[in-house]
Amino acid sequence: MLKKIDYLFFGYVLITTILLLISWNQSPKSLELLGTRGIIVLVVLGIIYLNSKLKNSILELIRNIYPVIISGYFYSETVFYNKFIWGNLDQKLIDLDQYLFGFQPSLVFSEYFSNKLFSELMYFGYFSFYLLITGFVIVVYYKLTKETTALIFKFSASMLLFYLFFGIVPAAGPQFYFPSPEKDLPVAFVFDKIMHFIQANAEQPTAAFPSSHVGISIIILLLLRKRAQLVFKIAIPFVIILIFSTVYIKAHYAVDVIGGILIAPIILYLASVLYKIPFLNKEIKL
Repeated sequence: MLKKIDYLFFGYVLITTILLLISWNQSPKSLELLGTRGIIVLVVLGIIYLNSKLKNSILELIRNIYPVIISGYFYSETVFYNKFIWGNLDQKLIDLDQYLFGFQPSLVFSEYFSNKLFSELMYFGYFSFYLLITGFVIVVYYKLTKETTALIFKFSASMLLFYLFFGIVPAAGPQFYFPSPEKDLPVAFVFDKIMHFIQANAEQPTAAFPSSHVGISIIILLLLRKRAQLVFKIAIPFVIILIFSTVYIKAHYAVDVIGGILIAPIILYLASVLYKIPFLNKEIKL
């Protein structure tokens, strides 16, 4: 049976498939990307079907949060079709940083605070993005049971709206745009290696502006502020460290962070509007 979350997911797949077709000559991987999303759609349909036939708590959880699980792939694939309107916008973001601050925060921050312990804190802060998402899902799914459907939908919609934006706004970020040694990353103890592994295998030169890491973290706080105040208070320091870390490890320009903070409430509002669309209330049996 198709639910609101499924309409959201398949709608996103349809829109981004159109973007991919428009940008067909932009990437030699276009055919591979179409094949991959075809497999993803079939897997999702299989999960939905099995969940309707079997009673399994783990399968039920996966069925309701699968857009969050798959979101990492959609995040990284935008690099293959996001230049059909504009070319790379990094230089404009660099110029804006220079205008606002008189220097490049993404270069100066890690040079000024080069202590390994501080670097470890910053890398952990960036890694905590995954902890925030995991904690949010656990709290919403197992504690805020009366609002689980709405909150998971709004959170998933927020992520996908960010990725739609990245699909038309190409910006790589300092770690990809600057040459060496400017783009060289600070050294820490443990979490630098963890994050370098994640970045090497999951990151692409895309999705820099605005920072979805910052924006999604702010949205988590907004969704939990009145519903789970203890968790909200625990999450605040993690979000603060994460905000600084995005610039420190050269994942984002400072204006990306500002953009992420400012756009988060707008994205959440749009996600809430999507949730209220009457058409999405129709449930269709597979």
